[in-house]
Amino acid sequence: MNNDKINKFKALVSDKKSGWLEKAKWRQENQDWLDISFAIAVKIMAVLRVNKKTEAFPKNQKELAQALDCSPQYVNKLLKGAEKLNIETISKIQKALKIKIISNSFITTKIEVVVKQEKTFSKPKTTVPKNYVKLDDVIHHNFRTSRKRANSQVYSA
Repeated sequence: MNNDKINKFKALVSDKKSGWLEKAKWRQENQDWLDISFAIAVKIMAVLRVNKKTEAFPKNQKELAQALDCSPQYVNKLLKGAEKLNIETISKIQKALKIKIISNSFITTKIEVVVKQEKTFSKPKTTVPKNYVKLDDVIHHNFRTSRKRANSQVYSA
């Protein structure tokens, strides 16, 4: 009798790994967009619930799928909150449910950019050359300098 229970238990237990750790890591890595997708799903479900009470279209997943021109299975994925949504899909949902999911206030809001100068460069003072000759409104100057030049290194291939 005891062996029967053990054999039944062994028959139910699979040798295949469940992959729970990989799924948990994936959820942790994609937490940002998963949170947004979940919030959108909750908003969609709330609107569908209100529409059902008021008999407005769309009032269920099937009617929402018709309005979005997609399959009911895709709407089911949306409502699970684990579907990556693109801008086109979000705008279709907004239009079908007559709600705002994403505010477009960033388009009309004036954006002011302030640039802070990190370092100020000072322009060297210009000096009047001492050795110049003015002939026919053209200034000729002797550019030789008395400053010593630093040794420049020559690089060759």
